[in-house]
Amino acid sequence: MNAVYIEITDICNLNCSFCPCGKANSSAVSLSANRPREFMSTELFERCIAEAATVAENVYFHVLGEPTLHPGFGLFLKRLEQTPLKLNLTTNGTIIARVSERLLKSPAVRQVNISTHAYAELPQDDAMRHLQDVLDFCKMANAVRPDLYINLRLWNIGAATAGDWNEFAISSINEAFNTQVAPGNFCSRHKSFPIAGRLYLHEDSRFEWPILDERRKTRDERNATGTCRALDTHVAILHDGRVVACCLDYSGQITLGNIADQSLAEILETPLARNLREGFEKHELRHPFCQNCTFCKRFGK
Repeated sequence: MNAVYIEITDICNLNCSFCPCGKANSSAVSLSANRPREFMSTELFERCIAEAATVAENVYFHVLGEPTLHPGFGLFLKRLEQTPLKLNLTTNGTIIARVSERLLKSPAVRQVNISTHAYAELPQDDAMRHLQDVLDFCKMANAVRPDLYINLRLWNIGAATAGDWNEFAISSINEAFNTQVAPGNFCSRHKSFPIAGRLYLHEDSRFEWPILDERRKTRDERNATGTCRALDTHVAILHDGRVVACCLDYSGQITLGNIADQSLAEILETPLARNLREGFEKHELRHPFCQNCTFCKRFGK
């Protein structure tokens, strides 16, 4: 297994329409409206990384939420440095200036993914300010951490609100790094464009977060064919300790166990986990949640 997603918080400071944290995403909000958003405790985090180190080489600090908002973010980086695990951080970058020194000084940080597509829905002045902070971080990283991978994500190709913002963002990147990255070259097999060193522009289309409401909790034979990388390349732990099969299962629809009660190795060998994994190997989507997921349709046989 490559990575364990550890959702250190499901709190976010943005309300993007494409994310379950967003107010505009009414179906996702209705699903989680009665659930308080929280920060993971230090005790639970330490349990998570100890277990993650037994099955994987990398961790992420999210399923939902903005990880850099966690008041213990700096402490968590130091804890991670005491393990062999490496961090692939995904952030919206809105407070990157505040945490940049910690990120660049931590040998545990392997990669930083910055969701610059989120700025397309912000007021123009805020969007430009956040992008400039991100570009300043990238320049600093190139100077002091040339080993650090950074992906500037524009995961909104084809979205109605994407065009003007993407054009401005790419123009700003080219100006900052004296490059000639050209918009409009995105395709399903060509998503990553080198900028400088290990800094890349990464484009992709939007995906829909899967949701399993009461109407969909039965098996749908029409959508039962397919596969997924869940339980093969990754598994996820929500902020309350629930272990879920998929990094998109923010609401715990496929809860395999709780990290506070069992080891991760034991949870990965539960009957449900083994059944799902066997199904993916045989190109069968055996759970209604998977059958209602459009993201897994991106994977071929």
